[in-house]
Amino acid sequence: MAKKKSARIGRYRILGELGRGAMGIVYRAEDPNLDRIVALKTIILSDDAEGRKDYHKRFFLEAKAAGKLTHPHIVTTYDFGEEGDLAYLAMELLEGTDLRERLLKAPLPTADAVDIAYQVADGLAFAHERGVVHRDVKPGNIMLLARGQVKIMDFGIARMRSDDFKTSTGIVLGTPRFMSPEQVAGSPVDQRSDLFSLGAVLYEMLTRAPLFSAEDTPQIAHNVTHLEHVPPSHANPEVTPMLDFVVARALKKDPAVRYQDATEMAADLRSCLAELRSREAAAGKDRDQVTKTVKLESTNDKAPQAPAARAIVSDTRLPLSRQFDSAAALQRVAAKGGRDRERLARAPRPVGLLRRLASDGGPRLLFTVALTAALAGAYIALG
Repeated sequence: MAKKKSARIGRYRILGELGRGAMGIVYRAEDPNLDRIVALKTIILSDDAEGRKDYHKRFFLEAKAAGKLTHPHIVTTYDFGEEGDLAYLAMELLEGTDLRERLLKAPLPTADAVDIAYQVADGLAFAHERGVVHRDVKPGNIMLLARGQVKIMDFGIARMRSDDFKTSTGIVLGTPRFMSPEQVAGSPVDQRSDLFSLGAVLYEMLTRAPLFSAEDTPQIAHNVTHLEHVPPSHANPEVTPMLDFVVARALKKDPAVRYQDATEMAADLRSCLAELRSREAAAGKDRDQVTKTVKLESTNDKAPQAPAARAIVSDTRLPLSRQFDSAAALQRVAAKGGRDRERLARAPRPVGLLRRLASDGGPRLLFTVALTAALAGAYIALG
């Protein structure tokens, strides 16, 4: 009987398990009404019996908010509901790799890291404009799809974590390495907290190292609150000064001097991405130019290229010295005691006025006109 019960949640038929988390299990499921495959995220409600009523209310409020977020960089929420001790969200099933797994495989190219951060910022801007704050931006909640598309996951659940992972002193746990200082302190948060988290994610992508890592949670919380980061360009020479600035502004401890909205951060990231892409294009052209130069030098030394060179000279009407044999003239100039050599060594004589008029038609015409005008003027004056 238990197997039959777990084979269906609400109207969704369970096809398999996709993963497990602190709040429940994610299933691969079929929606028979729309004939599509979805990711069904379940959350156990009975574990929090005392606050279940408030927990239940917040879950459905957040699920409704997440259902309104239709954006290319946000996972789509199709449906939500409750069955027994389980609340569930039916979401778009993504075929890809989350950023956490991707970072474990190999370092990301700098431009790709900035592109991912830009797409996340763009998605966050859309959500923030509609009053939805994620509160748990981290590599595990960023999905990388085919053709470079990025989607943010877990909208609608992140806020529920705020009361579920507190110590006796009120410190919020969850994923502290990517939380903002105000979030670690348990203070109220807004959209600027998401931008601090995105700054920490971007830092890790650029430097290939976690930013606020430590041996235990209290030390991580201390680092988030007090530790100032080293500019990522110190670890990655491809990071530009502009990109250092973006990371530094996103990671400001004081929310008042941090990026105030995701739209502004996305615009700066787009500028950084354009700069990096232009550098890559310029480097590619330089490599191509070096290759072409090497090939040209190697072919110029080959005798069979001479006919083609003569053809080019003929076609482009280059100087005639390339089209006749000047060997005889060179022999005359080089001959010892030759009269031609004496003439070449002799300093040229200045060209006088009479010689200029005799040899140059332009000045001769001008002189003739001036002389005629002078004679005419004299005739009129004397007459």
